[in-house]
Amino acid sequence: MSTENKHKIVVLGATGKVGSQVIQFLSDWNIPARALTRDISKAKELPGIDWFEGDMNDDLSLRNILQGSKKLFLNSGIQPDMKELQCHIIDVAKESGVEYIINLSTPSAREHSKDPIGEWHWHIEEYLKGSGLKWNILQPQSFMQNWLGDFAESVRAERKIYSAAGDGKRAFIDTRDIGEVAAKLFVNAGQNINKIIPLSGPELVSYNDVADALGNAIGKKVTYISQTPEEAQKRYESKGTPEWAIKTFIAIALNQKAGAAEQLISENVSEILGKPARSIYVFARDYWLAFKE
Repeated sequence: MSTENKHKIVVLGATGKVGSQVIQFLSDWNIPARALTRDISKAKELPGIDWFEGDMNDDLSLRNILQGSKKLFLNSGIQPDMKELQCHIIDVAKESGVEYIINLSTPSAREHSKDPIGEWHWHIEEYLKGSGLKWNILQPQSFMQNWLGDFAESVRAERKIYSAAGDGKRAFIDTRDIGEVAAKLFVNAGQNINKIIPLSGPELVSYNDVADALGNAIGKKVTYISQTPEEAQKRYESKGTPEWAIKTFIAIALNQKAGAAEQLISENVSEILGKPARSIYVFARDYWLAFKE
């Protein structure tokens, strides 16, 4: 392997919902980058993107891919050791000469968060802020692409979606917008440097609205079923969802039901990209095949 790295940007979590979008936009804009994956068979071949097979838990893999790089997109799977893993990656990145990190976080990041993931993210944010590196922290609302899992399955099987969020609203965001914002910041963070950047979709919607958007896209009526927290817990348990994840999902839903998520709508996507954020109707139009029987 050459010690010279013309790819000044490294993307971790590059096959995930957001990381895959970051490298897509970098490639589209002819900006070379390196991307890490544990399974090279999952790598999407893109112009200007060099894939490395390795594990972000392994220092050798990290040092190889970071060699000569100045910028890092920091993201990993949600797991109980996420705080320790990402803080260690920040250390390795700094030792390797990285100067700027974009960290994917969450609006629930706080010291005493109601969900464990929020508390893990808060620790990572604080560690990054104290690292001496330049940084941006992205705090996006819930991903529309999350609906491609459980929601898509229940729409295909029953034409129903389930949540404990009641009639509460949230400005769900398309991960394509998150990826494009990150890529734009890598090109020129400008006045946004060293800032936490909340990100959301363009409007507040309830799950009744989501059901309507999906129904319109597939040409079939989709019904939203509002659940109690107990009903939601049983449904998650029946699917084998880990307890910490159940606690997080229900906390997010109840936050939405209480109206707290309505305060998190932001214009940052349109201000950074110079165009409106994608709506749930654009998402449903583009991904309708995932919900069709």
